[in-house]
Amino acid sequence: MGIVHIPRTIAAVVRGMTKRRLSPLSENEKSLVGVGLKNPPHIYSSRAGLFDVDLMFHMNNASYLTHAELARWEWTAFGGTLAESMRSSSPFIVSASFIRFRREVPPLKNFDIETRLVNIDDRHLWVYQTFHHNKGTERGKVLAQVFTQGVVTNNGKVINPRLFLEKAMIDAKDALDDLSATSTDFGSIFDEKSDRFLQMEEVLRRSANLYDEKIDN
Repeated sequence: MGIVHIPRTIAAVVRGMTKRRLSPLSENEKSLVGVGLKNPPHIYSSRAGLFDVDLMFHMNNASYLTHAELARWEWTAFGGTLAESMRSSSPFIVSASFIRFRREVPPLKNFDIETRLVNIDDRHLWVYQTFHHNKGTERGKVLAQVFTQGVVTNNGKVINPRLFLEKAMIDAKDALDDLSATSTDFGSIFDEKSDRFLQMEEVLRRSANLYDEKIDN
């Protein structure tokens, strides 16, 4: 797995850094790409390659999560949060992911992933990603949706993600305020999703604890 995944991760980071260097956007604008609903999403482009396709001759379910992760790596490299994460030894750790499949991706089909940071609280942050057929300057219909919950850690402890993001981004206060207090109907959807995500996480945590207690006994 690592033989394939690690080189792809490195390639995603290099692409993000290269896009950042070549982008005509200001440093502030680069850092805000994919942050909230008012700024443009980060766009990751790829195709369903040899390692992605299964015996059903479409992209395997697990590959969606792989590409979603690669898209997040590219996004953080482009926006600058990866550099701050490495500088301060504060990695982003995924704690849960939810995925919904809508349309299949055939072999060798090009697709894009839109990535947005849509919500934060004093412990978690939530990233929303959508897969689309690549249609040049136009985005095709949604193929799949991934909603990811994560935390930022430092010295093994979870830290407030806002404090980290304020260091990683230039002039990010307004964008982060919008994340903390969404002001649109579309934004309120992610407030609701985040709440439900936490509820589901608690249910799964309790279920795992009950199972572990049986083993301990």
